This record gives sequence, structure tokens and C-alpha cells, in this order.
Amino acid sequence: MVDKMNIKYYSKLMERKMIITDLDRSLLKNDKTISEYTIHIFNECHKKGIIVAFATARPVRSTTKYIDLIKPNAVIFDNGAIVMADNKIIYKNGINPAKTKEILKNIEKEYPEATLSTEIDNIMYTNFIPSDNTPYIKLDFDELPDLDAARITIGTIPTEKIKTIEKYISNDLYLEINYGIYGFIMNKNTSKWLGIKELVKYFGIGIENTIAFGDDINDIEMIKNCGKGICMKNGLREVQEIADEICEENEKDGIAKWIEKNILPKGQNCI
Repeated sequence: MVDKMNIKYYSKLMERKMIITDLDRSLLKNDKTISEYTIHIFNECHKKGIIVAFATARPVRSTTKYIDLIKPNAVIFDNGAIVMADNKIIYKNGINPAKTKEILKNIEKEYPEATLSTEIDNIMYTNFIPSDNTPYIKLDFDELPDLDAARITIGTIPTEKIKTIEKYISNDLYLEINYGIYGFIMNKNTSKWLGIKELVKYFGIGIENTIAFGDDINDIEMIKNCGKGICMKNGLREVQEIADEICEENEKDGIAKWIEKNILPKGQNCI
């Protein structure tokens, strides 16, 4: 006999909403802060039972302060290399140590002027001294630890040169250019969208009830494939073109305003 109570519960669960937001130039203002208004709106989301997730290219260490403010249920770090839900890792994938060293050494040989870094176990290893206060370890890439890298980042060389780096990466990796200035090399099994798919399975909700906010190239896939994809007014043109809607810019709390107008009045649909 079918348990009608269970059917009702799981049907309701599949209706639960999940909001996924990029951080830089999306949820964060240009000075890297989050307004009290935005914090309040996300607190209201939590009260309504809406799942809140970050999807960022940032590593764990530079996301912590925003996690403390918004208290998301889940976070996709390093463009999807690490996915956490309920304070535990549910997915992790990267670039194996031998490939990481080989790629970095090849790029460094061809483009000695390039700034190169790799994220390994929440530590940034570089061939340069960062201009900001990012913690780092500068070393010869032969000395990297024998652990998978979340990603490799290339900077300070023109986009045309970054694109030529594809010849150094194997079929299980891909090159993505972010903000028009940085090259990211990552495992093909890592992206924000793939991280969202892991979260949908974990929380047991319908993909049609997911809402994604972003502004850059690495947000395109999630904006295109989630139930509703929303681009910031300050987002790249190619991201705006594939979005379902455009919200106000990050400097004007665009995400919080959209949520307050479109989601919170419909709280009865959440659990």
C-alpha cells in the first residue's frame, strides 16, 4: 500500500526552492562587502525554508567571512572543484599532481612573464608575490605537494596568449577565461553547474525550483540550465543574452531586491 503521507512529503520537498548566487560582482558590492539589507533578505529566505547556496571561483579561505554573514546551506568552491553542504564535503575533484606540475612548468617556460598559481588543499602556491593580502607560498613548481589541485590560474598575459595554453592540457581538463583577464584550468568534471547538480541530488529538490544569479562566463552554464537564470545588470553581455531575466546591478543590491519582489511574497510555496 502506498504511504500517502510520504507522497505528500516528497512532493512538497521537490517544490522547495534553492537560490544559488555567485559572489564577486554579483552578491558582493565592488568593495567586497554585503549590505545589511541583503543579509536581512537572506535571513528571511532561511526562515521560509529556502535553500541558499554560493557558487564561486573563490577558495574556501576567502569565502569564510561571507559564509558567516549569510549562512548558506551549501557552497560550491573553486568553480565546482569542492562542493559542501551542511558543513561537509559532498563532492571533490581536481587535477592530479603530475599534470599540475607539468602544465605549470610548460606555461612558465613559454610565458615567463605570466603570473601562475594553483590551489591545493586551500593553499595558493605561486611563482609571484600577490599584490593583495592573499596568503600564498612562492616556490618552484617542482616542489608542489603531491595532492590534486583545485585549479590552475594564469594572469598578466593577453587573452590571445592564454588561449594558446590549451595545447598543454589533456582531454580531461578545460580552459576557461574569466573577467576577460584570467585563465582557469580545471577538471572537466568541475563547474558551478555540475556542483549545482550535486546539490539538487543531495537536497532532493527539483531543478525547476532552482534560481541562479551571476555575471561572468563561468556563470553561463548554471544560468542557462537552472529553473530560472538571472544575470546582473553589470554582467557581461553574453551572460545577459542567455539569462531569463536581468536584475539590478551588484552596487544596488540587485539580488536581494529581486528575491524580495519575486520570492518572499510566495513563501507559502516553500517548506
